[in-house]
Amino acid sequence: MTATETASGAAAGRTDPIPDLDLADPDPARTPGIDALLAGLRRDRAVFWHGPKSRPGFWAVLGYEATLKVYRDSATFSAAHGMTLDTLRAERDPAGGLMLEVTDPPEHRRLRRSVAGIFADGIVATLTPQIDRYARDLLVRIRDGGTEIDFAEAVAARIPTHAAGLLLGLPPEDLDWITERTALVFLSGGPADAGVDQRAAAEQANGELLGYFARLLRRVRPGSGAETFVQRLAAGTGKRDALSTGEVVLNALNVAIGGTTTTRSALTNLMEALIRYPAVFAALRAGPEAVPAAVEEAVRWGNPVRHLARVATRDVQLAGAPVRAGDPVVVWPRSANRDEAVFARPETFDPHRHPNPHLGFAAGTHGCPGTALGRAQLRAVLRHTVDLFGGAEAAGPAELIRSNFLHGYAHLPVRFTTGHLFT
Repeated sequence: MTATETASGAAAGRTDPIPDLDLADPDPARTPGIDALLAGLRRDRAVFWHGPKSRPGFWAVLGYEATLKVYRDSATFSAAHGMTLDTLRAERDPAGGLMLEVTDPPEHRRLRRSVAGIFADGIVATLTPQIDRYARDLLVRIRDGGTEIDFAEAVAARIPTHAAGLLLGLPPEDLDWITERTALVFLSGGPADAGVDQRAAAEQANGELLGYFARLLRRVRPGSGAETFVQRLAAGTGKRDALSTGEVVLNALNVAIGGTTTTRSALTNLMEALIRYPAVFAALRAGPEAVPAAVEEAVRWGNPVRHLARVATRDVQLAGAPVRAGDPVVVWPRSANRDEAVFARPETFDPHRHPNPHLGFAAGTHGCPGTALGRAQLRAVLRHTVDLFGGAEAAGPAELIRSNFLHGYAHLPVRFTTGHLFT
């Protein structure tokens, strides 16, 4: 995918400061202390060449300003070759021009107007009370049925799938099936899955989901007045073009996969922070008005997306690194969100942090269109958790998911203490 490293290449800055570490390795057990390692690198090399290992070499972008530049300059850093290390290719992604995430301007603007416009039209405000009620009912059942659970399975997997079901108009009986498959698409699973061919499983799950949304679209009658995301994409409005069948299927699939997997990971990271910092839990119980700020801090501190990939369209200097046209450029937003040049005490979880210009939802052209829906879910879960329970502690060892794309937990055993405060 990229130029072969040669002596001249090394002289041009292509020396790998971590030759024995593979950032593309999906097993987090093989990268202990990664945050501290990246922090040390970031201070001296906000962008560095990461040589070929399990994936071809790429420029690793660690610093906040460099990450923001990559996000905002889509003319120089193209998303059309795939959005992750596992999907990155020399040629353009087959979904380019059809799916928002792998399409560059100017065609990107038409797709974003249709996809993001639906979120901007008030559908999130319509869904938020339903999501809030579902989250509370789920947590009440947990409180009344026993306070020890695997939070990843009992809460974090269910809330985003329920929200996606409401948004996309999915039959409730299909939601568990969809949850299982979206978890596979980004090669995510527990360490026990290490012997499974996760690439083959991911490809199969992606194909099954594509088929599912194609069948769902055939049941949609454009212009029927229904309010689901799929129906709105197919129908269009005076402000937005109606999308083709292929565009609807791919973008609905992208929303289902991206929205459920990232929010699920973010929820587990939020709960892990509450377990790690009991004082934060107590502070939020005493002052629940801080819940929105605490959600932003949870996204910054436990950023659910490990990396996003781009390809340079021209030669460019990026934080002093000599990036050449055709080079893969991979941002690591979890590192950017802990950049000491932007965030004071970045390793500290501060539920009152302000300002908090984190990049947890990306930025620029490819900023997440479903940000408001993700925030609604995180706020609902946090608000009702600190309302219904007195505290939380680990009930067993946590397991990070096995993924080079997502940071979150496959299993997070939690024991809640009771103590209802508010209505």
